[in-house]
Amino acid sequence: MKRLVALMMCAVSLGAAAQFPNLPYNPDENGDGLIGVVDLQGLLANYGNEFASAVVSEDGESAISYIGTMNFPSCAAACRNLPGHWELPDLEDLGLVWSNVSSGSPVWLNAKRYSQVSVQLYRWRPNNNQIDGTSNANEVLKCYCAARQLPRVEYFTCKASCSDGYTALDDCVNEKLAEGWYPLQSQRQQQVYNDCFWQPLWRWAE
Repeated sequence: MKRLVALMMCAVSLGAAAQFPNLPYNPDENGDGLIGVVDLQGLLANYGNEFASAVVSEDGESAISYIGTMNFPSCAAACRNLPGHWELPDLEDLGLVWSNVSSGSPVWLNAKRYSQVSVQLYRWRPNNNQIDGTSNANEVLKCYCAARQLPRVEYFTCKASCSDGYTALDDCVNEKLAEGWYPLQSQRQQQVYNDCFWQPLWRWAE
């Protein structure tokens, strides 16, 4: 069984289609506190996708993730759409993946951190170690997204017994949604121990 799980993890990481995982990633998909068959089914659903995890600093306070090669609008949107406080990097952020970028193609940089350059868009060229500007937003460069302080995530699971049914579950979920929680997955029904229905949720911890 351990070999099977290891092989499946390798297969997931070697795929080349969509990227996996979505952040924040929690392998306990049904939120029951155990990694079981249901959680494995969620993992298998990502078979063939590209595994793209973030590189985290030693102190755990910053991270950077490679998104791909794309134009400036697509890169900025990709960083903005990651859950949490992600943005285009500066050279300090790129230090986490320096060996990957120091001899490669140019990288988009955070415009807000290089305002002394009198152009709108910024890039770093590793071949001459130079930050310069460009007005060509359609230029295709490497896109990295950086987070200076990793957001903390907390989880909660609404549960309802078989006799209480969906009504009790919906009451719990609606209350949590009003408090700023987000559903972690759509599957909400399975018999486990004494719980018939559940809904895992997550939110950014304060």
